[in-house]
Amino acid sequence: MTKARFLVAAAALFLGANAAQALTEIKMITFGSASNLPIWIAQDKGLFEKEGLKVERVTTRGSTQQFQDLMAGKFQFASTAFDNIVAYAEGKGATKFENFDIVGILGVHSGMNTVVSAPALKNWTDIRGKTISVDAVGSGYATVLYQILENKGVKRSEFNIVAVGSTQERMKTLRDGRAQMAVISSPEDIFLQRDGFNILGDAASEIGDYQGSAYAVRRSYAHQNPQIVIAFARAIMNAHNMLRADDKLALEVLRARVKDMPEKDAIALVARMRGPHGFFPDAALSKKGIENVFKLRSTYTGEPPLTNLDRYVDFSWAEKAKQK
Repeated sequence: MTKARFLVAAAALFLGANAAQALTEIKMITFGSASNLPIWIAQDKGLFEKEGLKVERVTTRGSTQQFQDLMAGKFQFASTAFDNIVAYAEGKGATKFENFDIVGILGVHSGMNTVVSAPALKNWTDIRGKTISVDAVGSGYATVLYQILENKGVKRSEFNIVAVGSTQERMKTLRDGRAQMAVISSPEDIFLQRDGFNILGDAASEIGDYQGSAYAVRRSYAHQNPQIVIAFARAIMNAHNMLRADDKLALEVLRARVKDMPEKDAIALVARMRGPHGFFPDAALSKKGIENVFKLRSTYTGEPPLTNLDRYVDFSWAEKAKQK
C-alpha cells in the first residue's frame, strides 16, 4: 500500500470511528410483537443514525415494570398502551409516582390486537363463568375487552379476571388454561390461531376509533434534551411513513425480525398494518381515539370524565420534528 492510500484509509477509519462516537445512545422499553415494526425499520434502515441516534430496544415483562423503569431513568423512551399513561397520571396504576410526568408524544396504532379465545370457546358469550387474562385490571387493553364483551351482551360480573402483564404472559394463561380469553397482539395471535385457538375479532374494529399505543417520554427528560426528542420523533415519523408507503420494505424487515412467521401470514399482517387500523401516518396521535380511551376509563374505572389532553400528551414534539 502506498503512503497516499495508507493516509486515505487511516482518515476513513478515523472519520468512521468519530461518526460512531458522535451517535447519542438512548434506550427504549416496549412490549414484544410486531408493534415494534416502525422501530425495527428505523434501526435496520439507518433512520435513527441519520438523526444522530443509536437506539437500543428492550422488551418489558409488563406495564408495571415498564413504568417503573422509565420513571427510574433506565430508559428514555417507551412504546406503551396510551391508556397506561392515563392510568398512571391519574394515580390508578399498579405503582404510585409522586413526580409522574410521562406523556405521549406520538401515536403507534389503534391497537393491532385481536381477541383470542381457547379452542373450546367459539362465541363471545362462551366466556360466561370463565376467565379473561389482562395486563392490569384497570389499564392497558383491559377496558377495551370489557367494552367489547359488554357490546356482545356479556357483563363484567359474568366472568373472572386475572392480571398477568404482557402479551407473552397472557399467551401463557391461554395455553395453560388459567384463562380462556385475552387481547393478544400480532403476530402472537397468529401463532395461537395456528395451534387451534380462535380469533374472535379485531379489537379496534369492535370499538371504533381508539388510541391504542403511543410513544412516550418523561416531560423532564424532554425539556432537558429537546434535540434528542426531536431527533427520535423525526426518525419514528419517517419509519411510519416508509412502512405505509412500501409494503416490500415492511415485509422484508418483518420477516427478518420474526423469523418463524410463514410468508403468507407475514403478507397478511403487513396488509393489516397498512390498513385503517394499522400504523398511523406521521405517527400521529388520534384525538378521537384519545376521547374513546377517556370514555372507557370513565366507564370501567369509576373515574370522573377526563378532558384535559395536555395532562397526557404533548403534540409539540411532532410539530417540531416536522420542521427542517
